[in-house]
Amino acid sequence: MKFKMGLKFKSRGFTLIEMLVTLGIITALSVMILVYSRKSESVSNLIREGDHIAFEIRRAQNQAMLMLQQDSGGEKICGWGIYIDQANLPQEKFFLFADLCEEGTSKGDEKYNDGEKVETISLLKRVEIFYSNVSSITFIPPEPRVKFEPNLDDGDNASIQIQLKNQPGRYYEIQVSEAGQISKELKEI
Repeated sequence: MKFKMGLKFKSRGFTLIEMLVTLGIITALSVMILVYSRKSESVSNLIREGDHIAFEIRRAQNQAMLMLQQDSGGEKICGWGIYIDQANLPQEKFFLFADLCEEGTSKGDEKYNDGEKVETISLLKRVEIFYSNVSSITFIPPEPRVKFEPNLDDGDNASIQIQLKNQPGRYYEIQVSEAGQISKELKEI
């Protein structure tokens, strides 16, 4: 027995509607991937800069422990630290400084003064320091002892917070304890 089917075979290929639906789905997926990758890039920039600031604080700490002497015009270095200009927050840079000894002594004033800057450290584009409860963190050898300016209450840590410009919902906090321990954490507001 033979059965005849009255169906006509369509030509193979896509119709215009099928093509438009497919392109719409691909476009929507591409947009979602692009938005997600930009967000993750922003978060990674924030984390990278937080790690960079922590590295520079450790660098000052190490220089104080090793008492690396840089050519400072014959003046003796009594400590190392970082300086953040609190009067101009938010800002995109901070300084590594060498605390110079007071003339005729082997002791510095344990804070940043004009003329002690060793290096300006700039943050990545679109990252800024928006809060700091200290203007300088100084490491005084040989232990090194840590000195905050202005002085903090006993048990309080120095706190430096960075964020992406115009994106205040997320920030990265770097804390330095009185013992010189450095901790970092990504936080949401």
